[in-house]
Amino acid sequence: MANSPTEIQIFFARAVIARLAVWPVLRVAVESSWGGPESKQKRSWMAGEVIDAFEKASSPSSEPDETYVEELLLQMIADEFDCMVEDLSGEEVAADIVQLWKDTKTGTIESSMMLWEDKEKKMSGKKMEFTLAKKGDDTDWVEDDEDGSSDEDGEEEDGSMEVDDVPTLVDRRPKEPIVDEEGFTVVQGKGKGKGRNPV
Repeated sequence: MANSPTEIQIFFARAVIARLAVWPVLRVAVESSWGGPESKQKRSWMAGEVIDAFEKASSPSSEPDETYVEELLLQMIADEFDCMVEDLSGEEVAADIVQLWKDTKTGTIESSMMLWEDKEKKMSGKKMEFTLAKKGDDTDWVEDDEDGSSDEDGEEEDGSMEVDDVPTLVDRRPKEPIVDEEGFTVVQGKGKGKGRNPV
């Protein structure tokens, strides 16, 4: 029979769930049902996988680091929501989750959990407005204010989305390398992306 989770483990789990719930990319994916009718359950499953990765670590040296957590999150959102995240938001979420794990050891996890759950409550009911990226472009995420207006210039003030098409996903196929006249391979920038091949 499995041991009941400790209060610290419960606080950590709740904090991770809240942190993922306020991640703009994942919020849009869930609200738009990119993962199908079970999108919310998939977000909960993602949180469970991250939590398990920390709790199954046999020693501090084997605990997940930011890179591992980021790659895990990006792989899961690609697999479950068919969405490629090419901004730096995954890195930020991973750093926050690693910090939450550290908070479990310093006795500050309860206050951290309350902070993230408060952010989640403030964002609930707000519609995420976004523009879809063409292949190779960045995606801009805009959070509506309570009156429905946004902070971005050129956006509709009534909070409506100007996108009528089905979301265009980033092409995952590797591109052919471009070779210049002297036989050198041309390295192309990827905007805000990290520059590694999509997994």
